[in-house]
Amino acid sequence: MGDIKGRKILIVDDEPDVVTYLSVFFQDQGFTVLAAGNGREGFAKAKAERPDLITLDITMPEESGVRMFRDLQGDPE
Repeated sequence: MGDIKGRKILIVDDEPDVVTYLSVFFQDQGFTVLAAGNGREGFAKAKAERPDLITLDITMPEESGVRMFRDLQGDPE
């Protein structure tokens, strides 16, 4: 898998228990973890932080994961 030190994972989920579980799992593997509670916040963090991987919940309030995914696909950056 190569060197993962400094690799970032963005977890986008509205369930705090899921965010906690995934955060601990990925941090134990050596990743830097970022989190967002909805698609709007996730999109902003993805643009600002440029994570290497995003885990994305499909159904969330405010903005769904599907919408965030489409927004990311349509973003020229």
